[in-house]
Amino acid sequence: MSTTVTGKLNQAASQFQAGDSTGFGIRIGVQYYDREIKDKAWTNYEAAIFAKAPGQIAFLQQSLVEGAVVEITATSEKVKSFDGQNGQRLSIELLDAKLGFVHSSAQPQQQPQQPRQSAPQRPQQPRPQAQPMDDFEDSDLPFN
Repeated sequence: MSTTVTGKLNQAASQFQAGDSTGFGIRIGVQYYDREIKDKAWTNYEAAIFAKAPGQIAFLQQSLVEGAVVEITATSEKVKSFDGQNGQRLSIELLDAKLGFVHSSAQPQQQPQQPRQSAPQRPQQPRPQAQPMDDFEDSDLPFN
């Protein structure tokens, strides 16, 4: 079963070398309302995205910046425990993560497209009208 998480990057992705690929470590915080404590709380996710092609690497470098909204899909998850500034913290690691969507204000905006010139209109030919089946003879049918 796969998991998909959409959220805002807490900070820019960290970049690292992984063999012949470049890896990008990302952290996502998703806020929710915790009914037990009657206050807002956070679930923290982390994932690594890998790219080999120079164009993909450049795109991820420009896009995975602080504040970018990303959608990550993973095949499975792993709960991680670590020492944070406020004591023991938990995070959910998204394994075999794939980037589904990314939007950041750092991405170049697309140029508005010029309106297309419409092709000259052809005069419409009248369509042949269907005839009721009882107007046909059996010899008129193609499968006889």
